Amino acid sequence: MNRFLIPLLLLLPVAAMAEDSIARPVVSEIVTADPTRERNFPGVIEAAHETDLAFQTIGRIATLDVAPGDLVKAGQVLATLDRVSLQEDVRSAEASLSSARAQADFADQSYSRSRALKDRGIATAADVEKAEATRNSSAAQVMAAEADLASAQEALRYGTLSAPDDGIVLTTPVEQGTVVSSGTTIVTLADLSGREAVIDVPSEFLSLLGSDATFQLTAHEGIDTPVMAQVRLIEPVADDTLRGRRLRLSIDGNGRAFRIGSLVNAAYAGDGGDIITLPKSAITGGTDAPGVWRVSGGDRTVHKVPVTLGIEIESRIEITQGVSVGDEIVVKGANSLEDGQNVGEREQ
Repeated sequence: MNRFLIPLLLLLPVAAMAEDSIARPVVSEIVTADPTRERNFPGVIEAAHETDLAFQTIGRIATLDVAPGDLVKAGQVLATLDRVSLQEDVRSAEASLSSARAQADFADQSYSRSRALKDRGIATAADVEKAEATRNSSAAQVMAAEADLASAQEALRYGTLSAPDDGIVLTTPVEQGTVVSSGTTIVTLADLSGREAVIDVPSEFLSLLGSDATFQLTAHEGIDTPVMAQVRLIEPVADDTLRGRRLRLSIDGNGRAFRIGSLVNAAYAGDGGDIITLPKSAITGGTDAPGVWRVSGGDRTVHKVPVTLGIEIESRIEITQGVSVGDEIVVKGANSLEDGQNVGEREQ
């Protein structure tokens, strides 16, 4: 029996050595500079300032002489209300005022007679009080009629809508012949003096932007040299469909070189440094001593290296120190490795 036991004991270390020499399969990733800084975002040029123009009175639109895309000058008539109906309102108000004044004169005369008759003992105090109330009511009706006439005259003056400044017509949401109320937008006018680019970016991209982030704008046609633009506003509400955020970029200097409504490409102009990210599954050691397993290119062994973590970008995390572009890092199976252990050929 001992004769068979000795060879068996001699084979155990060999089996153990064979098991240790088996390469452990892992999934790794070659570190690259994050391409986010190089990404181009499509955008559109809009006016930096837009104005909604409206009439200050109710009326029917008689003329609407502009259309989207038209260039207009300051003081140019854009639309008018039906002056015939407005003049009829003025004449009606004048007639109402004349009637109210006539009634007020009669009421004043009646009050004077009532006082005279009371002094002679013919009329009673109640008759005088009634005449006085009629006189006061008539005077109030005169004031109301005067206000109606002033309003009608003012409406007649406001029956013309003119451009406050030079600009370009963006929209005309109403049509000729429409009855509009005071404050209804008739024309939306864009100021010619300023431009801004509007782009949509993924929400995670915002974490990479500085407070003074800039972009290079290039047009599809007409402008060969890129124009710089700076983030003016990040709209606070995310787009539910695109799952992104809208950025408004103020264009430096030659903004008028871009036509309103034209399409542009916006490339983020960062500080030029590499942004390195890895999947969160590659990190071991917790937040106190984070590290990753780096694979040596020759013998395919792994060695743990400490890293410094940065911001989280969805399922990935920024690595600010510890790894370099070109390193091969284990991203799956990292928690079951030992230093110096051999791993198999790279699986992606």
